[in-house]
Amino acid sequence: MKRYDWGKTRNGEAVTLYELETEVLTVRILNRGATIVDFIVKPLKRNIVLGYDNLQGYEQGDAYLGATVGRVANRIGGAQCEIAGKTYTWQPNNGPNLLHSGDCSLSFAVWHVVPNSEQTGPNYAKLSLATTLRSIDDGFPGDLRVKLQVELIGAELRLTYQYMTSEDSVVNITGHSYFNLNGSDSLPQMNGPMMDAEQGLITNHELQLEASQYLPFGADQIPTGELASVAGTPFDFRIWQSVGEALCQHHAVLTPYRGYDHHYVLQAPTTLQKAHIDCKEVQSHIDTKKAKANSSLQRCGAFRVEDLTLTVLTDAPGFQLYTGNWLTDEGRNGEVYESYSGICIEPQFAPNDINMPAFQESLTKAQAMYERRIVYVVDVLGNV
Repeated sequence: MKRYDWGKTRNGEAVTLYELETEVLTVRILNRGATIVDFIVKPLKRNIVLGYDNLQGYEQGDAYLGATVGRVANRIGGAQCEIAGKTYTWQPNNGPNLLHSGDCSLSFAVWHVVPNSEQTGPNYAKLSLATTLRSIDDGFPGDLRVKLQVELIGAELRLTYQYMTSEDSVVNITGHSYFNLNGSDSLPQMNGPMMDAEQGLITNHELQLEASQYLPFGADQIPTGELASVAGTPFDFRIWQSVGEALCQHHAVLTPYRGYDHHYVLQAPTTLQKAHIDCKEVQSHIDTKKAKANSSLQRCGAFRVEDLTLTVLTDAPGFQLYTGNWLTDEGRNGEVYESYSGICIEPQFAPNDINMPAFQESLTKAQAMYERRIVYVVDVLGNV
């Protein structure tokens, strides 16, 4: 396994880039934010994630390119919630909401390598990183300890997050890679938010999602808590369709968000299937789900171009679809990242789920171990 010195953070912490490789993939992970910097499909000589050339880019950028996001990914409505009878508040950073846990996040932490975790073999590579977020720093109850195991197995990248809190708390961890199957290194500069496929945007990608339900928004992009069918809506990707055509066709509906930034449900909380919600049953449901640390993976969906498909699997009950609507950054090799330069499928619990009594799947019990898995599978099409 190769290592590269990537300098020091503003706080003087040393940062290292780790390279894992199989016959099909080369993946580089930065220990600052446990960040996927490169995801290279070797038969195509193509880097399919957005990223920066150096540490300064990651420290200055605000799009969470490739980062591990938490302790609570996505939005907490009103930047406050109640846990175990106590109200917690934070400084809003997304309108009135808290987004991705604010300034003290897993995305900004410098993780360390778990001793004896590095392994390489025929068409296999593994690395584990770990870090701790202190309650005194991020304002959530209890310290959070988290380990990320990164595995390359042939054409698969497997991410396994294991975490524990010292007090009853809330955790919602995900990966925030922006994929562009055209190869991000070939993206030219762009002048507007809706450009054609020849200019390298993800508008030429086709997308298929397994979810038959999504969460409609109320104010400030916070879900109402109701489940809605995707049938007959702009959010129905159960059969393959062009991302660019969907963005154009449903422009009016998507205008407030500039595109897709919506949560899809793979596994609805059982309490939402009942007319009456019993609080004890809610907690029992939560505890049961937490005990299933090794539940089987399910398919979120996939996106594809002419010669490549990427499939995303997880054990999370849902995922966020984001089409890079607010990207405005200079990335790798001077590329200008603008709207639709990359697409994210982020497996996670529902946004603001801590404030929705029928959900609250992100709650943790003190000293209990939890696990979240995300798998990316590459399929190179045709003869290369």
